[in-house]
Amino acid sequence: MSQTTRLALVRHGRTDWNRRGLLQGHTDTPLDDVGRAQARDAARMLGADAWDTVVTSPLSRAIDTGRIIAAHLGNSIAGTYSDLIERSYGAAEGLTRADAEQRWPDCDFPDLEPLEAVSARGRRALDAIVEMHPGCRIVVITHGALIRAVLGDLCGIAVPRIVNGAVSEIEWAGVWRIRSVNRTTTTRSPSR
Repeated sequence: MSQTTRLALVRHGRTDWNRRGLLQGHTDTPLDDVGRAQARDAARMLGADAWDTVVTSPLSRAIDTGRIIAAHLGNSIAGTYSDLIERSYGAAEGLTRADAEQRWPDCDFPDLEPLEAVSARGRRALDAIVEMHPGCRIVVITHGALIRAVLGDLCGIAVPRIVNGAVSEIEWAGVWRIRSVNRTTTTRSPSR
């Protein structure tokens, strides 16, 4: 067994709230048709390599993306990790960013989860996944803010917005290494 554990961090496919530019956070919104197509596109891109298992956030948009990808890869979802859930936007969930910033001009939305906390729990989840699946290749279906926060923490620089259906690869071999950020196979439909 390899000493390197490789993870493909995949942002879930688009939802109607993504399409409308609404902050989702912990609100459990389903994939739309474009989101399911993005999941299939990500599955085809990942299918070029062999993957041992798939894990997800507990939100339905991540689980459904994971089911589509796992089926394409001939796997099943091995589990969900609560620490992979999206950043909580607190009282701003369901609003556009512009509307939220108009209500709270300093962007201090009531009950907004700090990015440091998002990154810390994301790292905790990745550590647990690596511990559970050492030397494996794991597809991790999660959320844009979490992926961006974790990658920024790992590399120490600003990471671009993670788009729906994008794949970012990292590996653990005693230290974390970023292999790619925000790979997609299509630009068919913008998402938020």
